[in-house]
Amino acid sequence: MNNEGRNIHSGFTLLDLLIVILILGVLGVIAIPQFHSMVTEAKLNEATGELVSGLQYAGNLAVKYQRAFGLQADVTGNWFKVFDTSPYPDDVPPARPDNVPPVDAYGIVLNPFDKKWYQKDFDTMEIYEGVSITSVPVGGQIRFYHDGHSDSSDNTFVLGLAGNQRTITVDGTTGRISID
Repeated sequence: MNNEGRNIHSGFTLLDLLIVILILGVLGVIAIPQFHSMVTEAKLNEATGELVSGLQYAGNLAVKYQRAFGLQADVTGNWFKVFDTSPYPDDVPPARPDNVPPVDAYGIVLNPFDKKWYQKDFDTMEIYEGVSITSVPVGGQIRFYHDGHSDSSDNTFVLGLAGNQRTITVDGTTGRISID
């Protein structure tokens, strides 16, 4: 048989395109909330990691320099900082020989990674937009001592975002940090 007289068209029909669009729409309706949930979880986990890093750094400094260092957090300001507990601003040289580790006039320690003072404000950091420090230990701070232990009782920090939360607990006896 000869195909010269036939007009053969290949391609998609309007019905084919509508079915594909419908399938993509259904997948979008299912995937978008899950994607939003994943972004929320990731943002909260990152902020939790940031606070845990500050706690670990304060604990490590206390052991390394054989004196107390701490982390202070503020619920209303939504920030935390790592600080040296030596008296400021008129510290006597024997307590901080050669300004090691570097601290500012208020005792805030220099962050070795970004070379800025170790103070993190979740309200001004776009990556943590919406994350809130919802609970801190009594007095808003925790201190670590030369042998690695922290204050006499367990200390808890809570971060929240969109109904989700992470609880960070520091064991007072050992200084160990756990996340729930």
